[in-house]
Amino acid sequence: MPTTSAREIHLVPLVDLDVESQLKVREIRNEDDVRGATFTDHVIGVNEHLDWIRALKSDESKIVFAVLDHDRVPLGATSVSGIDRRHRKADWGFYLTAGERGGLGSAILYELICFVFDALGMEKLNCEVVAGNDSAAALYRKIMFQEEGFRRSNVMKQGARIGVRMLGLTKDEWAAGRAHLRERLGPVLARFSVSIHWPPPAKAEGGDTLDRIEAARARNNLNWMGILRLALEKSPENAKAIVSEIRRIDREISELTQKLIT
Repeated sequence: MPTTSAREIHLVPLVDLDVESQLKVREIRNEDDVRGATFTDHVIGVNEHLDWIRALKSDESKIVFAVLDHDRVPLGATSVSGIDRRHRKADWGFYLTAGERGGLGSAILYELICFVFDALGMEKLNCEVVAGNDSAAALYRKIMFQEEGFRRSNVMKQGARIGVRMLGLTKDEWAAGRAHLRERLGPVLARFSVSIHWPPPAKAEGGDTLDRIEAARARNNLNWMGILRLALEKSPENAKAIVSEIRRIDREISELTQKLIT
């Protein structure tokens, strides 16, 4: 019988993606199902998202991976946060776009646990699940997490206070049950080949400044488009004349640039 090759999945630090891919992750984060299952349920704006990514670059307590398919198309994100090297503990979370939850979550979680305990040297991994998100709690329990408590009326969701379930997994528990779990999840894990891209490559000198310029330009492009839409709505004839002049000057710049390289 013909064999089906495992689907390639890449976990790449979100800060290392281009802005277009980073904004695609934002779109997934703002999907209704994702917002309904996370602590922050408002629609995240572009500037808020890019500012958060910029802050990640200097935050040693958090690593956020984009989940990419073999074509490097974002499918979601997964994070290791609250990294406490003194007490060797961390927190975990993830979200996937609709239609990508048939076993992929188990494969990602399995590899992330290995990463947290082996590569990061942690000894305890925690997670929190908002009340009502039974599918996530069931997934964590399947991967050997233990229920550790319930915080009543702990967060605000859609104007109401709801509780949060706490779960955790120790390194010793993982070491004792990992082989059995891998055997039990064998058919699911065999469907995916998950690669974690860590540690990230060293950035060239000035790389952080270039990243900030790229992010700022992305935000300003969106602002420019907002002004253009407003102009077209309020005064279409004048707006069209301005756009025509912009295009003319762009062609002039292109012709001048061509002279530099010929």
